[in-house]
Amino acid sequence: MGVLIDFETPLDPQTDWGITRQGVDISHTGTIHQTDNHRFDGTASAAKYFPSHGLRPDQVGGRLDYTHTPSGSGAFIQADRTRNYGTDVAAGGKYNIYTSPKKDFGVDATAQYQRHFGGPGGAGRPEAGVFLNAHADI
Repeated sequence: MGVLIDFETPLDPQTDWGITRQGVDISHTGTIHQTDNHRFDGTASAAKYFPSHGLRPDQVGGRLDYTHTPSGSGAFIQADRTRNYGTDVAAGGKYNIYTSPKKDFGVDATAQYQRHFGGPGGAGRPEAGVFLNAHADI
């Protein structure tokens, strides 16, 4: 018995890749779902370093972003795993407190949490922050 999962075709997908002396990396980003008020974007990435052995990637990761389109507020969650090093996990959000009618001035609050798990050093201490930001076009 199989499970059928129906994914929408990403809107405006973008694939980036690069080759250097160190290795090769590739990432794919696209809009997963979008309405007038909500937008979900996703990114998947992988990297392979030439000095390492085997075919499997040395680093893989992913990120999911949510944006409330009318307000510009949003949130994200991200995870990156590096072979023999561990996994980094992060999550955050942004809330628009005020935006001027001309959109040339605004105030927002942001928060972020991140932590490292596994690897030679074990789990790291969590890091978190909350910030109040102001921006203006002068």
